[in-house]
Amino acid sequence: MNSTVEDIKARIDIIDLIAEHVELKRAGQNYKGLCPFHSEKTPSFIVNPSKQIFHCFGCHKGGDIFAFVMNYENMTFQEALSYLSQKAGIKLENRSQRSEVRSGLKENLFAIHKEALIFFQNNFKISKQALSYLNERGLNSETIEKFSIGYSKNAKYDGNDALFNHLKAKGFATEHIKASGLVNFGEHGIYDFFRDRLMFPIFDLQGRTIAFGGRILSSSKNAPKYINSPDSIIFKKGESSYGLNIAKNSITQKGYSIIVEGYLDVISCHQYGFTNAIAPLGTALTPGQLKRLKRFSNKVLLVFDGDSAGISATKRSIELCYAEGMIVKILLLPQGEDPDTFLRKHGEENFRKYMGRAISPVEFLLKVSGRSKPDAVRYMLQIIASCPDSLQRDETIRELSDRSKINELTLREELKAAGQKRQKTEVRSQKSDILNPCINREEQMLLTIALSFPDRAALIANNIDPMIIENPGIRGIFEKIKKGLSMGKLLSVCDEEEQRLITMLSINTEIDEEYVEANVEEIIEGCLKAIALRKLERQIKSAGEAGDVKLLNSLLFEKKSLSQKSRLLLKEGNLAKN
Repeated sequence: MNSTVEDIKARIDIIDLIAEHVELKRAGQNYKGLCPFHSEKTPSFIVNPSKQIFHCFGCHKGGDIFAFVMNYENMTFQEALSYLSQKAGIKLENRSQRSEVRSGLKENLFAIHKEALIFFQNNFKISKQALSYLNERGLNSETIEKFSIGYSKNAKYDGNDALFNHLKAKGFATEHIKASGLVNFGEHGIYDFFRDRLMFPIFDLQGRTIAFGGRILSSSKNAPKYINSPDSIIFKKGESSYGLNIAKNSITQKGYSIIVEGYLDVISCHQYGFTNAIAPLGTALTPGQLKRLKRFSNKVLLVFDGDSAGISATKRSIELCYAEGMIVKILLLPQGEDPDTFLRKHGEENFRKYMGRAISPVEFLLKVSGRSKPDAVRYMLQIIASCPDSLQRDETIRELSDRSKINELTLREELKAAGQKRQKTEVRSQKSDILNPCINREEQMLLTIALSFPDRAALIANNIDPMIIENPGIRGIFEKIKKGLSMGKLLSVCDEEEQRLITMLSINTEIDEEYVEANVEEIIEGCLKAIALRKLERQIKSAGEAGDVKLLNSLLFEKKSLSQKSRLLLKEGNLAKN
């Protein structure tokens, strides 16, 4: 396995891989761009071509090509291995056929959701009520099949645990069923999370079922109309969009996406030919959803309800779209209409006509502000200041001046002030991560030298006992180095926190490498001495608190002796005093 991983890393350059998703610009020995994992205006995402690693000083994600793909595509390591091996032209060894019930939790959750989908679809086929409801909503059999709509049984007739019993019969472990969120385990026993509901499966971009949304069919006053699966290790509501797995190709072809509010809005849009429609999952649009959407197009048409809640959601969505550098327009439907009801009443052609009347964010905000034009202008300036695209900022400020009748120079001065304030905040946030206050400087410096000068890594590891290192991440890394692991293979065996430390310190632009290289042995000795003294100080404190006078005097003498030594002797064994 290790040789395959190394072969893949040797064939795929990290710059080429990341440049497929992030616009990178040369910055000295590194490349810099806007982080694909969080919203930002000032680039804090650094890629180092010589070390083949990346690190974001904003959200702290870092690693190699495998870590990037796993984070960006939400893949497991095995999925990333398969994906990158194909990209590298390397054929993986055949593995034995796995059973549907797999040993790993994540694999089990995918299998459970796949089985639940089949279960709900089979229920739908025999439910006259569910089929009748969708027919009343104008959905044809082709659309129902396209979106894999199902039905969860009515507890009154089928019991509270029909899905649970079905999954148990298929051989899934109770702890895995519980982790899926599809079954509740509480004071009143075991019962299915979804009961008597139309089931709308939610898929990831690979087409795997990861969650469900459910619409109540009974007339219960206590139950909410719509509910979604709770978050799990395979589903994050704030990162997933309904219908994106179906709409992604159409979004790319048409050059924009249509964002609507609900499941049936998406489904109706697709049935009437608007196959680039998607929806957030019962919550307001999120940065995570936009980041995934942006991979297919950076243009968005927002079609939310015209009530106060819809206007608030539209405002928030405009903010997020600008922060991601996405181009957005807003479609205002007649009062009381949503895409589903409008399409069923007026048809495809009239909906297209309304789409032609879509307005810009500036026009929308001024229109809904009423008499509060100055407030709307200030609000729009804040939104513009968050946009990373200078051309988009320039175009929007011109439109804002034209529509508000406020002098463009005045608006630009206000925008500049807002931008400078925002940038200072971001820069302070990024710099605070360079030297982590939770890590003492000597430990951090030793690891930085080990990473920057791999030929010195074994020297450092052999002269220090990892157990006296205070930071658990640095301790774990040196334990691996001490076992003889090469620096090239270090990332692949480190956990996520250790990977972040390695990438952060490897791309630490505030370290003067020329000075360190010229004085490396002196710096190593100074750090080792400081760490040894710190260990003695902890032991002295413990001995004093315990009242052990003999041990205390011995430790004080050892500390005095060590403090007077101008140099330490570096051996191939542990730290030794001269």
